[in-house]
Amino acid sequence: MKTFRDAIRHNDFVVTTELPLEPRTSASDIREATAALSAVTDAMHVSDNRYGEGHMSPLAAASIIIGNGLDAVVELSCRDRNRLALQADILGAGALGVTSLVLARGEKLQDKTAIRAKGVFEIGATQLIRMAREAGSVEDLEFCIGAPVTIFDPAESWEATRITEKLDSGVSFLQTQPCLNADLVRRYVDKLVERKIMHRASLVVEVPLLTSPQEAAELREVHKGAPIPDALVQRIATADDSVAEGISVCAEVLEELKEAPGISGVSIRYQCDPRHVLAAIEQAGLVRRG
Repeated sequence: MKTFRDAIRHNDFVVTTELPLEPRTSASDIREATAALSAVTDAMHVSDNRYGEGHMSPLAAASIIIGNGLDAVVELSCRDRNRLALQADILGAGALGVTSLVLARGEKLQDKTAIRAKGVFEIGATQLIRMAREAGSVEDLEFCIGAPVTIFDPAESWEATRITEKLDSGVSFLQTQPCLNADLVRRYVDKLVERKIMHRASLVVEVPLLTSPQEAAELREVHKGAPIPDALVQRIATADDSVAEGISVCAEVLEELKEAPGISGVSIRYQCDPRHVLAAIEQAGLVRRG
């Protein structure tokens, strides 16, 4: 089985998706998504209770994905586990065949979270990255480690200090928040190039596939400031077929990012039928390498 780790190192452009895990997501749902997307993607990302909503363990989901022939990129955060539990999950991920991780501090839990819980935050993201690197060296696991970054319009004085710290700790790729603004991505990448970041890490842009204005509103609610242009949302809202228009919008952004210098790949975020994701990938002319 080809892995995301191999693809991000050797392919010109990688295509991945984010599994839409919810409390009611079942093993059959995951198998269905994997079957629909394995032929056109390099991996499937598995989130870690990203929005403070409890769902299937990311390691359990990753095991199902890998068992069905597609690589899994597992996200782990410092919010929901202490140091010991994080170390156990990192080693468990390696035992399952996971070779790529996205490691983050995690967002603060909101008051409206369905499950009443408290954030742990015993360690920070940089410590977690170092832990994964050290665990890999001890257990002979060569993890490809990623970290989240936020696309914005940096000022001239921006030094990218936090990103540099993560790279120094062992990060080899950066993954953005959901974004449908290709022009903003280009300006952000230009700043990363100026700060000599791009020769040290690959950049994967998360692209949402929105099939209704309601999905856009929900995304903006959980991702404050997500770069989702109003004009694109209006296109989807006023179209005769909002699903088809959402697929076209996603495909157009994918095509733009594929041609943009400095971008190594995309991760498509969706809440719809995985066949709609397949349609967007095909419409954009993207296929999995190898």
